[in-house]
Amino acid sequence: MKLSRNVFTLLEKKICHLCPGKIANKFSWHLNPHSNFLVGFTLIELMIVIAIISIVVGIGGVAFNKELPHYRLRGDTRTVASSLIMARMKATSTGLQYAVEFDLDANPHKYVLQEGNLSSGSTSWADQNYRRKLSATVSIAQVTDDGGAKTSGIARVICNPNGSSGTGQVFLGSVADGYKVILTPATGRVQTIKGW
Repeated sequence: MKLSRNVFTLLEKKICHLCPGKIANKFSWHLNPHSNFLVGFTLIELMIVIAIISIVVGIGGVAFNKELPHYRLRGDTRTVASSLIMARMKATSTGLQYAVEFDLDANPHKYVLQEGNLSSGSTSWADQNYRRKLSATVSIAQVTDDGGAKTSGIARVICNPNGSSGTGQVFLGSVADGYKVILTPATGRVQTIKGW
């Protein structure tokens, strides 16, 4: 449908009246009353822009997917360290032993916060309402507790009410790309170290 020149002229006057100056002059150039077409982008120009955007997004997506397992490993390492810190805080505030029990046979690996029945040398442990699973691509390679290094089964890292702890080391990931969470027995301090 072809618009008459009177419509273009009327539109141009309205635009110039509403926004005087350079903006009106630029906009009125697009509404050329002497042309049968509105000035715009061609289909080829739009396709080229879409192709460029697709290439940039594709490259960014590949880079993100490459780094995603490392982000998950770091996140799970922080969660394990936070869980050990929470066990230590619960132990000092309640006067009872607390522990983080790791199930190394589960797939994915998981762990739970537990409360002991005594302030030292607990004989029974009650699961608390705090359970975590690692991401599917992250695994615990080894946990060292008071019973030694374990790669399967159950490992329990214990925190005492006086702020100290049992032996505790958690190795996540692999030697090439891994983290180690260490619990210092004398002080109960939790440290995260990149690499094994």
